[in-house]
Amino acid sequence: MKMYDKFLSASSGKLLLCLLFLHCSFTLSATSYSMAELSAQASEWLQQQLQQMEHGQLQAELYPLDNRLADKSCDSAPQFSLVTPKLQRQNTVRISCADEGNSWQLFVPLRLRQQISTVVSTQKIAAGSYLTAEMLTMADIDVLQSRGMPVTNLQLVIGARSKKALNAGQMLSQADLCLVCKGDVVTIEGISSTLSVSTQATALQDGSFGDTVRLQNNQSQKVISAVVTAVKKAEIKL
Repeated sequence: MKMYDKFLSASSGKLLLCLLFLHCSFTLSATSYSMAELSAQASEWLQQQLQQMEHGQLQAELYPLDNRLADKSCDSAPQFSLVTPKLQRQNTVRISCADEGNSWQLFVPLRLRQQISTVVSTQKIAAGSYLTAEMLTMADIDVLQSRGMPVTNLQLVIGARSKKALNAGQMLSQADLCLVCKGDVVTIEGISSTLSVSTQATALQDGSFGDTVRLQNNQSQKVISAVVTAVKKAEIKL
């Protein structure tokens, strides 16, 4: 009986040592990260994401984590993601650890700037004005601070009409203009792989570049839809 007790005691001791060893090994395998290290990793990850985006010159400013916060440990590498996948001025990088029993999340605020060469007005422009080259110039603008789809081709909008009053230095958006305006006589081009024809039609609604608008054929009086391609021009596929 004593030998059996000794065997159990020895076995239990070995098992306890084994469990302690495994626990220690598990604990030692976890990597500890300071707030400064996590902020730096978040910045590096974000720069890699921005390099993969073709949206003009994107610049990011991260607001580092508070260094007074306690270090975080994680067995696996921390994961990074944007809280809002949509490209917008204000966003947040989420840092997370999915370890069982040790999951955590941290959030790093950031501000994005997107510099794009866009068309801006050189003077005040009254609503209903037809745009001339003297009224416009190109400038690098942070488009994430502006609303609407920016106009990036100056020549495309010369002769377009302003739908609202514009201030000097204001970025032009496609919603500010109509390249085809209601009542305009528009040249419609019908294009196929072997044929190209054109006709005249009257616009029944306003449209900017790429918009589909309704027009009435001046000969047949038939109402058709066509895509705006330039000032007073539209296109249909035959």
